[in-house]
Amino acid sequence: MISQTVPMVGEEFVMGYRKQSVWSKWIALAFFFGKVGSGMFILAVLLNTPLIALAGLVIENVGKGGALLIHLGRPARFWRAMTRPQSSWISRTVWVMGIFTVIGLIYLVLPAGSPAWQIFKVLALVSAVVVAITDGFVMNDSPAIPLWNTPMLPFLFLFYSLLGGTSVFFFLVHGGWASITPLVDLETLETALIIINLIGVAIYLGSMVNATATARESLRLLIKGPYSGMFFGFVVAIGFILTLVLTLFLGASGGTLVVGLITLADLIGHFFIFYLLLMVGVYSPVLGKLTI
Repeated sequence: MISQTVPMVGEEFVMGYRKQSVWSKWIALAFFFGKVGSGMFILAVLLNTPLIALAGLVIENVGKGGALLIHLGRPARFWRAMTRPQSSWISRTVWVMGIFTVIGLIYLVLPAGSPAWQIFKVLALVSAVVVAITDGFVMNDSPAIPLWNTPMLPFLFLFYSLLGGTSVFFFLVHGGWASITPLVDLETLETALIIINLIGVAIYLGSMVNATATARESLRLLIKGPYSGMFFGFVVAIGFILTLVLTLFLGASGGTLVVGLITLADLIGHFFIFYLLLMVGVYSPVLGKLTI
């Protein structure tokens, strides 16, 4: 009697690398909106501009929350995700966003200068920083993907948040939609954050050279493989070089068009760094089944 044939399970036993396909452009958009929103909120609280802080909250919830909802596919999955903070980083992200929103709204409605306002100002800043770095921990909690499994990611996410918030603030102030004390030099802050992020990305990617073979494969895909054009074009040339040159040599003196280009260029680089890190995330099947 011939036994029934049992089909092979996928390609898990074939040697080589696999690109993760669980997190796509919607997660990249969630990261993007989350970083811009939290960065705007942090800067707005420090500079006492409540309307911009409210805008940051809206971007965080509508932009990031909407992208997460689309990624999950059905609203019911979104609510179920909230019930598993002990095991799901998506759940933790939703809870962190919710706490940040509640604290941020309380801060915004309290009388400015009151003792309670001072307390919630500190709490709002802390919760915004936690929101900014949480996505870094989300990616870091993926040991099967060495490119992500590094403690540098939360810091990179924080500084990108501050850069994105500063770029948007720079444009709003120059366009007359926000006002701040003349003592705050947004051009200098923008320049410093561009350089810090550029150095941070260089150190982060450079650390992969001496990492595992899987990490080096991710790096190869990013700087020599099919994603190198987007990386050097959108992240390096537009996101870093163009923004830095325009800020250093023209800045606010170049007029609204130049400031708008600085902001747009930074936001382009901002999105593509997250998108590409997701796209080049590879794992080796011999390490076990991918779980993210």
